Amino acid sequence: MTAEIIFFILFLSIIIGLLRWSLNKRKDFKDIIEPKLKLHRLKFVSSVYPGLFNVGPFKKIEFEFGKPQLNNGTIQYEHTYYRKITVLTTENVHKEIWAKIETSWFKDTTVEFNPELNEIN
Repeated sequence: MTAEIIFFILFLSIIIGLLRWSLNKRKDFKDIIEPKLKLHRLKFVSSVYPGLFNVGPFKKIEFEFGKPQLNNGTIQYEHTYYRKITVLTTENVHKEIWAKIETSWFKDTTVEFNPELNEIN
């Protein structure tokens, strides 16, 4: 009986992890990215999930499993997403940039672009 419960919990954890991964890779973050692009006169075309371990030109890989972490008695949830963004410049040229989106329950969502938006012509 105990082995069956452990197997069921393990199986359920794997299913939930795969479901969360599938839902997370579908997010395009257009509502967060598009206003930042408009400030630099760029137009959002598309957002693509680059793959499980592909972080593009960003320096470090963060292994996160999406579990809340206890921090001084409070629950803190942070997650980082990476996306390949295609933008349209004022000269009607398609450019590919990378975006690193960091989300948290208690902090504002931040977006970092590589290359920087002001470097794109």
